[in-house]
Amino acid sequence: MHFLDRALIKKIFFKILTIGRIESYKYPYIFERTKSNISKLLGDSSPAKLYDLVFVINDAKGWILEGICREIARYFPGDYFFAYSLADLPQAKAYFFAHYSFLPIALKQNPILWQSKLLVWYTHPKDIGRSNEELIYTLNQTTKVICTCSQFAELINSQGVNRKQTTFILGGADPKIFQPHQRSNGTIGFCTAYYLRKSPEMIFNIIKLMPHRKFILLGRNWDQYEIFEELLALPNLSYIQAAYADYPKYYAQMDVFVSASKLEGGPIPLIEAMMCNIVPVASKTGFAPDIINHGQNGFLFDTDSPYQVVCDLIEQAFDIQTDISKTVEDLSWEKFSLKVQKLLD
Repeated sequence: MHFLDRALIKKIFFKILTIGRIESYKYPYIFERTKSNISKLLGDSSPAKLYDLVFVINDAKGWILEGICREIARYFPGDYFFAYSLADLPQAKAYFFAHYSFLPIALKQNPILWQSKLLVWYTHPKDIGRSNEELIYTLNQTTKVICTCSQFAELINSQGVNRKQTTFILGGADPKIFQPHQRSNGTIGFCTAYYLRKSPEMIFNIIKLMPHRKFILLGRNWDQYEIFEELLALPNLSYIQAAYADYPKYYAQMDVFVSASKLEGGPIPLIEAMMCNIVPVASKTGFAPDIINHGQNGFLFDTDSPYQVVCDLIEQAFDIQTDISKTVEDLSWEKFSLKVQKLLD
């Protein structure tokens, strides 16, 4: 009579448990797609490389999401892999999803995920083509949902994501690259690509309403703005498209930094600017309320504030004497990476 050894028993138990969890998943389309992968999982006896951490990037290659993953990897001591597809993810002790929208799809295509550590980066609310009920269910299958800011952690908790599985870690910047300077130039800066949620109309009107101030708009794709020619014609504006490596020299010209977005997970340029000792004036979205103490190291405004209210805050920002860089000195990418790594313990 032959007896199963411990390793084989463990393997069979793992597969049965995996199948059971997937079958309990109440969204049939995921189960149906997964069934074909179950047989592959059960029949695969060939050894495979086991990574310590797989970064699930999918179609975010070249975006800031990939950049954040690379910052985590930069300080990660283990063996890692960058996956640019959701299909056939390699085996790993843990997975870091660069965006939460990848999770429902990956779960249906990779049964192994159901028994792995899953860290999911939650940027900001967005229509990802799934019901909110389904999204909350999948987020509750993770080890930890890492939100970009406190307000979105509270949001998903209120929607049903388990508080024990939720945290927030503020983004970062490299203090060796973004170094403080003495404010004296009087220039106001924006750093953003063109998107509707970045409030291009507010940016345009602020510049127009403050003809006595110089402005720098640093970012790409503003030629897609419907009144781009009118924006470009403003005599007090310099529009600059530059490589990221050149950003510090433009930050060095700014005394005040404005973030006008209606919706943000960050924005990361806000931290970069503050590291450079630039006074921020930011809308109350993303992590701006987590890092700005209104009236002390910058100013906050409601996303629907009148343009003139924001202009008044910008003028007040020139009177702040605080060393802004000191207030964000803990927000380095190295410390960010170490906080993420702690969640893998």
